[in-house]
Amino acid sequence: MSSTTIAKLGRHHFSLAEQGRALAVVLAEEFETPFAVYDTETGQPLHQPKDTEPAVPAGGWAHGNLDGLEECPVHVGPLTDGRYPITMLGYREGKPRMIAAAQVPALARTAPEVAQEQKRLHRWLLAVCTRLRQADQGPVRRRPDGDPDAQFKTAWEVILTLDHLLRHVRIHRDPLQSQERILQAAFGLLRVRTLVWVPRSADAPVVIQGDRFLSSWDCRQLATLLNQNAEFQAARMLLCNDFHGSEWGQRYPSIRNLMALTVADQGLLGWVLALDKPAEAGSDGVVPFRRSDAALLTPFVGLLQLHQRGSDRYRDLKELLVGLTRSLTAAIDAKDSYTFGHSERVARSAVELGRELGLHEEELSDIYLAGLLHDIGKIGVPDAILGKKGPLTDEEFEQIKQHPTIGYRILADLKPIRHLLPGVLYHHERYDGKGYPEGLAGEAIPLLARVLAVADSYDAMSTARPYRTAMPHPRVEEILRSGSGSQWDPRIIEAFLRCQDKVREIRQRGVGESLRHALDDALGKDQYSVSVAAVAGALPPTAAVE
Repeated sequence: MSSTTIAKLGRHHFSLAEQGRALAVVLAEEFETPFAVYDTETGQPLHQPKDTEPAVPAGGWAHGNLDGLEECPVHVGPLTDGRYPITMLGYREGKPRMIAAAQVPALARTAPEVAQEQKRLHRWLLAVCTRLRQADQGPVRRRPDGDPDAQFKTAWEVILTLDHLLRHVRIHRDPLQSQERILQAAFGLLRVRTLVWVPRSADAPVVIQGDRFLSSWDCRQLATLLNQNAEFQAARMLLCNDFHGSEWGQRYPSIRNLMALTVADQGLLGWVLALDKPAEAGSDGVVPFRRSDAALLTPFVGLLQLHQRGSDRYRDLKELLVGLTRSLTAAIDAKDSYTFGHSERVARSAVELGRELGLHEEELSDIYLAGLLHDIGKIGVPDAILGKKGPLTDEEFEQIKQHPTIGYRILADLKPIRHLLPGVLYHHERYDGKGYPEGLAGEAIPLLARVLAVADSYDAMSTARPYRTAMPHPRVEEILRSGSGSQWDPRIIEAFLRCQDKVREIRQRGVGESLRHALDDALGKDQYSVSVAAVAGALPPTAAVE
């Protein structure tokens, strides 16, 4: 990717909100205090620091009126309550589109010290603003590696790229796609011919960005050979700028220079290889890899490591929950043989109702899992009551009514599926408020529970029980119609009537891949959230300095 393309990415590929968040990260790291960032045209916040009172721009600024900030784009207000209010403009395509504000703690004690400190803070803030403004201007020009402006622009682009990347990478989605995104982002910043991610696992695919002049098999063999080098094993980084003269040059004559970094957690996860660093455009030569190149690549290597670790843990967690859910539903069926398969049918019926209601796939996954688990509390109900062939006494019915609460308590400590608990706890609430355990009414009952209530009632009425035979479908439909608005949500009853043929076709099936897909969506509600500062922290202050 050319320098011009990188510059365009910096100005156009990222939204104003993303640049605002990145600006807040840069300034927070520089001044060690949280910054709020606002849109200068609308006054709307682009970034508000968490757990702190957001600062407002000093100097009486209001959106649309910069009050002299365009002439001097920074402002340091007088000391108030031990803090200096500071304000700085941020630029996008040469225009002041952002304004950052913070409260910086004072160190000075006497009035003369305060005056000097205020002046120093003003100079410091102006220097940072100037650097950021220069980073915003025009395409990247090829400069000596030690040029401070080039260093600052590179760091700014890395932070913007990481901020954008971290908001789109999810560990519960296709891991290969996430790895490709990470590598593509790094390739867009690092001027190399080819960038390769080689996982240690032979079953995992090799990811290549750029010129595919080596096959995946060759890349894996190259990484294996490099890893046998004692220096690489010790330093976890290798710069080889005379590859033809190295021990690997004869085997890979098409490579002219190389940089390799190890990706490791508690053990080796894989390697990132950068092949051939070209000279200026139009030249066939290469320039040496430097430690500054490794520093630039390091945050992306760290993100690959975090993603791999998170993906492994997610896979283990999903397998655990698959086994747990199967075991729990099997335990329910074992206790109440007359309702064998009831939870599976309720889950599938509820999904059909959810589809008819226009719910999204992730919501349907929640409905399916909650349907499987909705009666788990019956484990705590005595077998004699569950299998009783005659009418229940009032005392026995009170024990039956405890199963939603028991199920809630059983599942309450499973944080990844905690959002399913309303379906387990409230699936016996009634729309008119006469249900249990809390007597919720109408919209106060979570939608998940209202959907399960209809699916549960339909299956219970259409299934044979110890004390009665299964009701025919017309009778079940009649009861559901008559209970619309009293026992059940009318909107969900209408959905049932529209899709009742599909619900009737549902038969007992094993819990298989449908459960795994549901867990993929249900567990994936938390985005892979790593703060920009945490990953950018892998980029040292002297990242662009040899």
